[in-house]
Amino acid sequence: MKRVCILYKKEDAEKNRVLIGKYFAALKDRGFIPGLVITDRLPGEAVLRMVSGCAFVINRGRDHELTRLLEGAGVRVTNPSVLTETANDKLTTFERLSPIVPMLETKLLPASGEPPLPYPFVAKPAGGHGGSGVTMIKNEAELEAYRALRLGKTVVQPVASELGRDMRVYVIGGKPVAAALRSSDSDFRSNFSLGGSAKIVPADSLGEDEKRIVRLVSLALPLHYAGVDIMRDRGRPILNEIEDPVGARMLFINTDIDPAALHVRFAAELFCENEQ
Repeated sequence: MKRVCILYKKEDAEKNRVLIGKYFAALKDRGFIPGLVITDRLPGEAVLRMVSGCAFVINRGRDHELTRLLEGAGVRVTNPSVLTETANDKLTTFERLSPIVPMLETKLLPASGEPPLPYPFVAKPAGGHGGSGVTMIKNEAELEAYRALRLGKTVVQPVASELGRDMRVYVIGGKPVAAALRSSDSDFRSNFSLGGSAKIVPADSLGEDEKRIVRLVSLALPLHYAGVDIMRDRGRPILNEIEDPVGARMLFINTDIDPAALHVRFAAELFCENEQ
C-alpha cells in the first residue's frame, strides 16, 4: 500500500482533529497508509524527505513556496501551489481573478500617508483568514490605530452595500458540492468562526450567477478543494475571496457531506487512476 501524507501547521492541526480523522478514514478506505506531517520549524528539504514516495500529498497549509518545492521534485500535491499562492494573498487574488469575475476594487494600504480609497473602507491583512484583522475604517484616527497593530501587508476595499451576508461555496474538483449562506446580525463580517450563522444551500440550488462565478474561477485555478466566497454589492454577486485550505465545520454540523472523503476520491482519481 502507498502512503499519503497530510501537511499541517501544529496550531491548525490541533483545531482540525475531526477533519484529520476523516481524512485518515477516507484514505484507509481507499487502501492508502495515511500520515500526518507537522511542518512547523521543518525546512522544506526535510518535508520533502518525509513525503518521498507518497502517492500524493494533501496540503492543508498556506505555504505555497513549500508546495512549489515539492512539486518541483515531482511530488503530487493537492492543493497545488498556484491555488495556495493565489488564495492566500488577497491582492494576488484580485490581480489574477478580477479580469474574469466581478470583485471589489482592492488596493495595497501603504505603511503611512493617505489611504488609496476614500473613507469608509474595509482593511484586511492580505494573508488573513477567518475574518481575523478585518476592520472597517471610517476616519484617519481609526486608520492610524489600525496601522499601529502592525498586521503586515494589508489591503483595502470599498464597503459593499450588503454587509454581514455572504455565501461560501464548497468546491471539490472544480465542482460545487454545497454552499453555506452565512450571516451575522452583530458584525459586518459573516464568518461562522466569529459567531455568524449558516444555512446550507444544496449545490443544485445555487443561482445561475453564483454558478457562473464558480465556473469562471475553476477555469482560472485548479480548485481541488477550496471555498469560493461570494457576496453581493448593489444587487450583483461578486467574488470576495478564495479560501484555501477551507474549513469544513459548517458542513459537518449541518449536513452528512464528508468533504474529506470527496477530496480524497478526487485526488486518488487524479493522481493514481492508472496505478491502482
